[in-house]
Amino acid sequence: MTVEARTEAAAPAPLATDPVTLEVIRSHLITTCREMGIAMMRTSYSPIFNEGLDFSCVIFDGSGEMIAQADFCPAMIGAIVHVVEWAIKEVGPENMEPGDVILHNDPYRNGCHLPEFMVLKPCFVDGEIVAYTANIAHMVDIGGMVPAAFGDTRNIFQEGLRLPPVKIYRRDEEVEDLFKVLISNVRTPTYAYGDLKAMIGSLYLAERRIREVVERYGAAAFRQCGEDIKTVSERLARAAIAALPDGEYTFEGAIEDDGVDPDEEWKIKVAMVVRGDEVIADYTGSSPQSGGPANQTWGVTASATYAAMFNIFGTIPFNHGCYRPISVIAPPGTFVNVEYPGSCVGGNSDSSPTSVDVVLGALSEVAGKGTASDGDTHGILSLGGVDPRSGQAFAHLYFDGFGWGGRYSHDGNDAQVGKTSNCANTPVEVLETRYPLECVEYSLNTDPAGRPGAGRHRGGFGTRRVLRVTAPEMIVSAHTNRNRLRPWGADGGADGGNCRVRFRRAGEDGWGTAVELFGRTSPGKFSNLDLAAGDEIEVSLPGGGGYGDPLTRDPELVAADVRHGYYTVAEADSLYGVVLAADGSVDAAATARRRGVEP
Repeated sequence: MTVEARTEAAAPAPLATDPVTLEVIRSHLITTCREMGIAMMRTSYSPIFNEGLDFSCVIFDGSGEMIAQADFCPAMIGAIVHVVEWAIKEVGPENMEPGDVILHNDPYRNGCHLPEFMVLKPCFVDGEIVAYTANIAHMVDIGGMVPAAFGDTRNIFQEGLRLPPVKIYRRDEEVEDLFKVLISNVRTPTYAYGDLKAMIGSLYLAERRIREVVERYGAAAFRQCGEDIKTVSERLARAAIAALPDGEYTFEGAIEDDGVDPDEEWKIKVAMVVRGDEVIADYTGSSPQSGGPANQTWGVTASATYAAMFNIFGTIPFNHGCYRPISVIAPPGTFVNVEYPGSCVGGNSDSSPTSVDVVLGALSEVAGKGTASDGDTHGILSLGGVDPRSGQAFAHLYFDGFGWGGRYSHDGNDAQVGKTSNCANTPVEVLETRYPLECVEYSLNTDPAGRPGAGRHRGGFGTRRVLRVTAPEMIVSAHTNRNRLRPWGADGGADGGNCRVRFRRAGEDGWGTAVELFGRTSPGKFSNLDLAAGDEIEVSLPGGGGYGDPLTRDPELVAADVRHGYYTVAEADSLYGVVLAADGSVDAAATARRRGVEP
């Protein structure tokens, strides 16, 4: 059946809610989600909340389907569709009362990874649950063997405290015993308590806003509007899929190591099957689950699939409706669907971007939106110790921006977190104020080893940061990728750069990796290195792959990159075939001869 025939056969029924009311309520709900995030940012304790915005806020209808979200973290939003559904079914709406709040962070119950806690509140009106307010947020420390969670863990028990869906509030009162359990299992109890209260407070704010809408329009109209909100997004999503040619499109990428076996690559393979207005993402053929922390849960793999598809869809209202035409097959016991008690703390943060790239590798060209691979690692460091200025324990999760891959229409973005993240880094001033660290250097990574791939549209540049320890001692762990493998180019573009995490002892000149200086297995995934005052950490994140033949790049863009110090004059010639005059301008005739396009 042709696209035109499918479109004609699927003439949509009219919506029950009038367009003006629909848009007013939809906008009110989305604004409420944004307001939840602002409240969390302003009332939380940790920079990962109030600077990084590493959380997502959503509203579900009374049937347990998402009807509104704000533009926070895509990895969480993709998973929360399943996390909330699981929690509602496990606890049971019949067992919920006004003022209850449910807490849940179990990765094996469709969650992301252990640090991401979900809180959920039923919203009652006249004794009926008309909606649920929820958010997922990344708690910095969750106990376990590594401060701030990320290292070379081997199983879920080394990662930290795991909770099934349980009530942390009953009838608007704290469940004090559960709070005691939580804060007794982390290194920074004050921060953990404050961040949890910020999460819960945002639920109460959203509940008030929902009641305002229900009181104005009535519960029946609110329910119908929720159904229509989902219907509109489903229709738009199906139309976007129907515009793709039917077929099966395969692609695969790899994670270079899992922190346990340095010589093993872990394959992520997908077959994207387009059938009419539906798509199936089948990850059969991916590697078995690994022994280290790089595995993905089913929720992570599904979320990465959604994030990639939404990049292809373009701008549509994202809610439960746009997930309906997408099915995900991820065989249990594989790298993309880890089984208990396998470790998975790194899969959500530093493996899932590769899954996004794999899906885009399969579909982006046929969608007319071709793209190369992103730099694909956030440079995650887990830092812990005691701040000598306050005498208090600290835990900090460091991450930064890599370069996105070049696209069919433009260069890749510089210094950008992954398509599954949307978070912000910690500013230098905040970093140095809150933790015993000095930022010695912060720049784009123009080193040839980490530089983006050349192309008609080159990849974006990653970042390079050098941190100096100012505490007598500090524990450092890491989870990074692309230390050996490179982001792939597309349509004739060159591969991108490599990640590099290195250390320099106080008073010494040379840099060394965790393998070279500390005898660890992997240069990018390791736990609990002991550093002292004056020691330095270098985190150089890679640029993305290039898109298109480098010899077709606009010579003026190459000249501009040379002026900015990204390339030398010689590299402009060798990489792009662009010859520059002594004043830095493009020698058009010499460039044409060099590129072999002289008339």
